[in-house]
Amino acid sequence: MKISESWLREWVNPNWDTETLAEELSLAGLEVDEVCLVAPEFSNVVVGHVLSVEKHPDADKLNVTQVDVGEAETVQIVCGAKNVVAGMKACCAKVGAVLPGDFKIKKAKLRGVPSHGMLCGATEIGLPDDGVDGLHVLPLDAPIGMNIREYLDLNDAIIDVDLTPNRADCLSVEGIARDVTAISGAEIKVPFELEPMATSGACNQEITVEETDACPKYLGCLVTGYNAQAQTPDWMKTRLERCGLAPKSLTVDITNYILLELGQPMHAFDADKLQGSVQVRMAKEGEKLTTLDEKELILQSNTLVIADDSGAIALAGIMGGLATAVSDDTTSVFFECAHFAPLAITGRARQYGLHTDSSHRFERGVDAFLPERALNRALQLFTEIAGGDVSDIKSVVAESSLHKPQPIQLRPERIEKLLGVALPNEEVEAIFTRLNFTIEANNDGWLMTAPTYRFDMEIEADLIEEVGRVYGYNNLPEIEVNAPMRLPKLEEQEQEMHLIRQVLVNKGYQEAITYSFVEEQYQKTLFPEQQAICLKNPISDDMKAMRVSLLPSLLTTTAYNQNRQQNRLRLFETGLVFLSEDASIEKLQQVPMIGGVIVGGISSAGWAEEDRAVDFYDMKAHVESLLALSHVSDKVKFVAKALPIYHPGQSAVMIMDGQEIGSIGQLHPSHVKVADVSGKVFMFEMRLDTILTTKVPQAKQLSKFPVVQRDLAFVVAQGLPVQDLLDALHEVSSEIVQSIEVFDLYQGPGVGEDQKSIALTIKLQHQDRTLQDEEVDALMQQMIEAAKQKANAELR
Repeated sequence: MKISESWLREWVNPNWDTETLAEELSLAGLEVDEVCLVAPEFSNVVVGHVLSVEKHPDADKLNVTQVDVGEAETVQIVCGAKNVVAGMKACCAKVGAVLPGDFKIKKAKLRGVPSHGMLCGATEIGLPDDGVDGLHVLPLDAPIGMNIREYLDLNDAIIDVDLTPNRADCLSVEGIARDVTAISGAEIKVPFELEPMATSGACNQEITVEETDACPKYLGCLVTGYNAQAQTPDWMKTRLERCGLAPKSLTVDITNYILLELGQPMHAFDADKLQGSVQVRMAKEGEKLTTLDEKELILQSNTLVIADDSGAIALAGIMGGLATAVSDDTTSVFFECAHFAPLAITGRARQYGLHTDSSHRFERGVDAFLPERALNRALQLFTEIAGGDVSDIKSVVAESSLHKPQPIQLRPERIEKLLGVALPNEEVEAIFTRLNFTIEANNDGWLMTAPTYRFDMEIEADLIEEVGRVYGYNNLPEIEVNAPMRLPKLEEQEQEMHLIRQVLVNKGYQEAITYSFVEEQYQKTLFPEQQAICLKNPISDDMKAMRVSLLPSLLTTTAYNQNRQQNRLRLFETGLVFLSEDASIEKLQQVPMIGGVIVGGISSAGWAEEDRAVDFYDMKAHVESLLALSHVSDKVKFVAKALPIYHPGQSAVMIMDGQEIGSIGQLHPSHVKVADVSGKVFMFEMRLDTILTTKVPQAKQLSKFPVVQRDLAFVVAQGLPVQDLLDALHEVSSEIVQSIEVFDLYQGPGVGEDQKSIALTIKLQHQDRTLQDEEVDALMQQMIEAAKQKANAELR
C-alpha cells in the first residue's frame, strides 16, 4: 500500500525524519519496500502572477512578460511557452533558483531583452508530465509569492508499505497511524471532527439482506439536490494520486478517499437507475452482470451480489455494475457502506479474473463497527464540496453475525519464555493500551480483548508477538539458545528418504519440486478416468486442480527446460497426490508417490562412447534400482497394460501382492504436443511406501557344498511374457533353488515363426549336503511339467 507521508503526519507526527519513520515501520512488521520523494530537490520557485504578455521585438516565438512574484517590484521574464497569457498563475523560478539537475537561474538577455527568471512547466521542476505543452498552470486562488514546494506540498514522500495478509487493519492512513502511535508513543490526532449530519427525512430506498452471515451490516443513504458539476478538490486529487489511485469524479473520488483514509470500502449507485429494493443475496447460477470496467460476467451461485428487482447490479465487496454507475447526469446518489464477512468475499474476485482495492480489504477483514463512521465521513466531505440534501441513514444489522473479538489470556511467564526478556507489568499494560486493547488483570496475568479491527488476534502467541514488535525486536536481549538435539527414532527396517533420492541422483537425475496444483484440463487430458478435486480459491487458472499424479508437473518442468535448450533431461520428484473416487473431500486420499522422467541421450555427448536415445528398458532399469534398494525386486512384476498417458505397446504397470503400485512407459504421441515436449519421453510413477521399508540384514551361514547348475531352453509362444514362464518355474517349491536367470532369447531356424526360445540358468545348492543327481533330475522334471502346464512351454 502506498501512503503519503504528509497525510500520515496529519494523524500522527513523531519526532522522526522520513528515513527513521520507514525503518521503524519495517522493524514493527510493516515492511517498507520503497520511499520515493514526490519531487526532486529545487529551490526559490514561487507562485507567479503574469500581469502582461507582449511579443518579443526580435523573436516571433518569444514573449516578454511582467510577473508579480510577491515582491515590491514585478520581474520581467522572457518566455517561449505557447500557453502563457496575462492573468494566469504559474511556477516562477526567480534569479538564484536551482532547478532539478543543478540548473541555476541567472539574469540573462534573450535576443537583447533582459530576463530575470523563468516561468516553468511541470517537468522542469521535476513533477510528472501534466500533458500541457507549456507552463504548469496553477489555480487562480494560488497565493502570489508562496513557495511552490509549500503550495503543492512537494516536501512529501510516498511510503510503499508491503503488508502481510494478517494486517488488514493497516490498509489505511488511520491504521498505519495507529501503529506509529503504538511504536513511537506520539499522540494520534484525528484531523477531522464528525458532527451530527442534518438530514432531510427518511431514506425511501428499500433494503433487503437475505444473507446476514455474509453481510451482517448494510447501511444506505440518499443524497439529492447537490451540485452535479462540483469537482474534486485539488488536495484530494493529489492525495489519491500519491496513493496510486487516479481521480475520476467527485462521487468516486470520495469513496476512494474514505477507503484510503479509514480503510472502509464504499460504493455509490445512481439512485434513479435502481429498480425496486436493494437486495443483498447470492447470485443465481448463470446470472449476468456487466461491471464498471465493462466486462460481462456470468455469475456463479457462490457469489454474493447486490441486486435490485432487475437483477444483479454489483459484486458485493468487489466492484459495482455499469448499469447503475454514477455519471455526469446523476442527480440522486445512493451511498452504500457495508460490512462483508471475509469468507464471503475470499476468492470471489479471482474467480472472475478481478482484483480490486475493495476485495483486497474485505478478504482480509474490515472492522465491522467502522461503516457508520465511514459513511458519516463520506457524507461530510460530499456535502462540504457539492452540498445537497442527505436522508436519514437506513441500516440492516444482524448483531449476532458481527465479528466480536474474544478475550485472550496473556501470562507474564509466557512472554519471558518466548521473547527472552522479563518486562514489568506496567510496560506490558502500556504497550496494549497504546494498541487500544481492553485490559483486565487476573491472577494469571491479563485477559486481553483486541479492538474490533484486529482480526489477527486469536491466541496468546499473537499477543506476545505484539509485545515483541512494539517493545522493539532490536531491544530484545541476545541469549544463547539452549536447544538439546533430539534425533527422531528411525526403525531399522525403515528406509531413509535421502538414500532413495541418492539412487536416482547417482544415475544423473535432478530433483524437481513443483506445486500440488495443476491445470485442470491438462490433467484431465492425461488422466481422463481420474476425478480431481478443484480449488475454490486457486492461485491462478492454471493451478486450479489438485494433482492426481506427479507426471503432469514433471512434464511441464521437462517442457520448460527443453524450451531453454536442455535436451538431455533426467528429473524426479517425491510428493503427495490427491485421489478421490468422486472428487469429494470426504473420500480424499493423500498418497505419497515418487515419479521420474527421462528424455534425450543415454549419456552426455563425448568421444568415448557412441550415444543413443534412451528407451523403455533404461527407465525400467532405473525403477528396478529403486526396488532393489528395499529388496522387493522379486515381489514386483511388470505387466503390460495400455494406459491413456502412455504409448500403446510401451507401457506397463507394476504389481506387488496383487495390487498396482505404479506405472512406467513412453508418453503417448497424442500428448506430446499437449505437453509441449519433444523427443521420446519415458516416465514412471510408483507408490513411495513400496520402497520405504527394507529387510533387516540377517546373518546366514554360507553353504560349503557345491552349486549345481542346469540350463534349460523352452519354446514358447511369441507373445508370451518371459515373466509368465518364470512365474511357472517359481511355483515349484524347493529349498534348494537358489536362482533362475534368463541368459538367452532366440528366434530363427529351428523355432517356429510364431514362437521363441528362452534359455535359463537354474542354480541349485543345499545348505547341509551335496546334491544327488537323482533329486536334481526330479526337480528339473517338475519344473518342465510346470512350465508346460502354466505357460504351454516345450523343452527345446
